[in-house]
Amino acid sequence: MKSRMLRTSSWNERRPPDGDNLSYHGYDYDHHSCQPCIVWRADMTKENPARRDRLYLEEDADLSIIQNRLIASIGYGSQGHAQAQNLRDAGLQVIVGNREDRYADTARSDGFEVVPIAQAVKRADILLMLVPDELQMSIYHAEIEPHLREGQVLDFASGYAMHFGLFTPPANIDIVLSVPASLGEVLRERYVRGEGVFGHFGVHQDFSGQARQIAMSLAKGMGLLRFGSCECTFGEEVGVNLFAETAGLGAIMKYLLTAYEVLVEAGYSAESAYSETFYELQFFAEYLCKSKLGDTQFGSSTSTYLILRRSGEVVDDHVRQQMRAMLKRIESGELVRDWNLEQTAGSPVLHQLKREIAEHPIRDVEALFLERKEKTGW
Repeated sequence: MKSRMLRTSSWNERRPPDGDNLSYHGYDYDHHSCQPCIVWRADMTKENPARRDRLYLEEDADLSIIQNRLIASIGYGSQGHAQAQNLRDAGLQVIVGNREDRYADTARSDGFEVVPIAQAVKRADILLMLVPDELQMSIYHAEIEPHLREGQVLDFASGYAMHFGLFTPPANIDIVLSVPASLGEVLRERYVRGEGVFGHFGVHQDFSGQARQIAMSLAKGMGLLRFGSCECTFGEEVGVNLFAETAGLGAIMKYLLTAYEVLVEAGYSAESAYSETFYELQFFAEYLCKSKLGDTQFGSSTSTYLILRRSGEVVDDHVRQQMRAMLKRIESGELVRDWNLEQTAGSPVLHQLKREIAEHPIRDVEALFLERKEKTGW
């Protein structure tokens, strides 16, 4: 939806002009008459209402469906260690399929039986595909595909591989999705505290006729239904996730780094610039998450006014258009094709970008703040 604004001089009437689908947005000053005026803005909720999904909770799923099935976590990294431990704590049978590396050692120290991936595929009824996206295709073809049997379940923590067709599993298995909206460390930490995180579940292929119930059972065992989870397609999950990583939450680091650079260029100290960008991010994010957006008071009235009134001049309609363009590139598969080419070439661009971040001057002041955090127990 294109953002649309209209200014009127009806200062005493907070009512949109007849025939316009507009809502009250605030006030401004008419630069011609030098008089205050009302600003009306197109209401996104009226013109383009958001689709709402049902939130599924623990009572909506039945763990007994997978109670007597052996689950194999293929991989024991960030998501693997969390999902495997949560499912085991939920009373389910779990083994780990992994190559002999430090992750296998960690899994053993956590009390799991660790076997080669091919052996795990032969033994298990449910396979959790929890190796990184860039390794899934080679591992699938070499160590999983030759040993699949009819009736097994292949569960993914991302819609990436299936939606973009990295490989095609046989038609005689179930293919499902159970995805926490958090890092594995957070998922595990919340589970141990008796809490959960939001998640998604879905079905790509239903051979058994029970794929949806199985996906929900896995989500319940992982703790995703403690908070609540929504059902989605593999395409929806990967679209939202990749968009968040490029134009949503993932863009925050670049945005704050740019803000830091602008302040330093203007002569402000590195300490002051860092404290007002990266250091305050956690406080601000926690405050936002605990508040209702419409009821939020961002500290003082001055801060609240500037945030609500002026931030839109930076994050403006140009940014909105850039976000829309990025979403189209994700949905078309362009970004995935680019990443595939990058990997084929040995990831030179990725390595260069990581070097640039590692060598950025902000790292000096960052080290100071991290040291102080550690010493003060923050």
